[in-house]
Amino acid sequence: MSKLLFVVDNDIPHRKMMASWLEDQGYQVKVFDNGELCLNCLDENPGVICLDINMPGLSGLEILKQLRLANRDIPVMVITKNDALDSAIEAMKIGAFDYMVKPVDKIRLRTNVEKAIEMHSMVTKIQRLQGELKKTYSYKNIVGQSEPMRQIFAQVDEVSGININVFIGGESGTGKEMVAKAIHFNSTYKTGNFIAINCGAIPETLQENEFFGHEKGAFTGADDSRQGKLEAANGGTLFLDEIGEMSPKMQVKLLRFLQDKSFERVGGTKKIHVDLRIISATNRNLEDAVKEGRFREDLYYRLMVYLISLPPLRVRKDDIPLLINHFLKKYKNEISKNISTVSSHALEALVSYPWPGNVRQLENEIYRAMVTTQTNSVQIENLSPEIQKLREGYVDHENQFVPYIENREKILPSVKNQPQSISPTLSGAKFNEIEKNAIIEALDKANGNIPQAAKALGISRATFYRKIKKYRSAS
Repeated sequence: MSKLLFVVDNDIPHRKMMASWLEDQGYQVKVFDNGELCLNCLDENPGVICLDINMPGLSGLEILKQLRLANRDIPVMVITKNDALDSAIEAMKIGAFDYMVKPVDKIRLRTNVEKAIEMHSMVTKIQRLQGELKKTYSYKNIVGQSEPMRQIFAQVDEVSGININVFIGGESGTGKEMVAKAIHFNSTYKTGNFIAINCGAIPETLQENEFFGHEKGAFTGADDSRQGKLEAANGGTLFLDEIGEMSPKMQVKLLRFLQDKSFERVGGTKKIHVDLRIISATNRNLEDAVKEGRFREDLYYRLMVYLISLPPLRVRKDDIPLLINHFLKKYKNEISKNISTVSSHALEALVSYPWPGNVRQLENEIYRAMVTTQTNSVQIENLSPEIQKLREGYVDHENQFVPYIENREKILPSVKNQPQSISPTLSGAKFNEIEKNAIIEALDKANGNIPQAAKALGISRATFYRKIKKYRSAS
C-alpha cells in the first residue's frame, strides 16, 4: 500500500503542521492549497487524502464527489470546523472514511490514517481475490478447445446474464459443478454465495432441515436457530447436484418454494423470502425417473428450463493433452516433483482410453502417475494396468503407415523412386526410408503444423512426435 499521503488545505499553518506530523510517522506527504491541483495528481495513487471541507473555489465536497464519480476508492479524511459539521456529515454520506474537527488532534490523525490505509489494503485484497476467483471459474478457463466444449462455452455465455433455471446433464466426472460455478461467477448473482447441495448425500430425514433451517426448539437438540442452504444462498446461486436423488417429500417442498421463492424454517411460522438462482444437475436420465414415478413431472419442468448437456471425455479426445498439462501444473507443487511432461507412449495410451469416469478419472490418474514416477516425465509404466494395455499391439506396429503409403499418389506425390505397391513385408530399411519421406511430405503440406500432418497420415500426434524423434536421432 502506498506510503504517499495528500494533505489538501488552504490554511498554511495547519497544512504544514499536519504534514510534519505525518512525515514523522514515516509517510511521504504531498501538500496542496486547492482541490484542482489535488485532482490533477491522482495518478500518483496516494494511500489517503486529508481534505479540508471549507476551501475557496472547488470545495472539499466537490472534490469528494469527483473522486467517487471517477470511481477512485482512495480513503478521504475530511477536516472541518466546529460550525461546519453538517458538511462533514454530508461528506460521510458521499463516502468519506472519517472526519476530524480543527484543530486536529495529533494522535487521532495518526490513528485514523493508519485505519484508513489498513481498510483500503483489505478492500484491495478482497477485490483482487474476487477477481482471481472469477477468473478461476470463468468459462473461458474451463479446460477445453474441442468443438463440443466450444458449444458448452457458448451456452454458458448465453445463459449467464439472465436469471433462468439451468439444468446440467452429463455423466459423472464431466464437470457439472465447475460449469455451474462458471455460470454463477459470470452472472448478476456473482457477489452472492455459491451454495452446493448433494441431494444424494443427505438422509431423507434431514433434507428439509438442510434446505430450510430450523427455529430454536423445533425438535430435540435444536438449542439455537439455524439458517438453511436457501438462506445462505440468498443473493447468490443454489446448486442442486444429483437432484434425482431428492426424496418425494422434499420434491413437493422444493416445488412449493419455487412458486414464490419463499419458505418457513422447520418449527417456524414466519415467511422468509430469498432472491437466488437455481442450477440443478444429475448424471441420471431424469426423464426415465419421471416416467417411473420417482420424480415429479411438474418439478422436472420447473427445473429443466435451459438444458446444458456436458459431453463425456471420450468424445472430446482433443482436449485430453490440454487437461493432462493442466493437471501436471496443478499438482506439481503439491507433490514436490518437477514433472512437466508425459512420454509419447504414455500420452498415446491416455488418449486411447475411453475414460468411463471422465475428467475426474483422468485427473486422479495423472495425480497417481505423478506420485509414482521417479523421473521428470510420466512414463507408460506409471499408468494403471488397464490403460497400459491399450498400447499393446498398437503403437509399436511400424507398418501403420502402409495403408497411406499405398495411396501415395495423393499423399506423397513428391517422393521419388517409390515401388509400384507397398506391402507389409517391406524390408525394415526400405520401410524406414518411405516412412521418413511420408513424414517430411506431410509436414510440407501442413506448413509445419504437426497436428494437421498427423491427421493427414491418420495417426495420433503422440505417434507423429515419436517418429520425428526417431529419425532425428538416426540422422
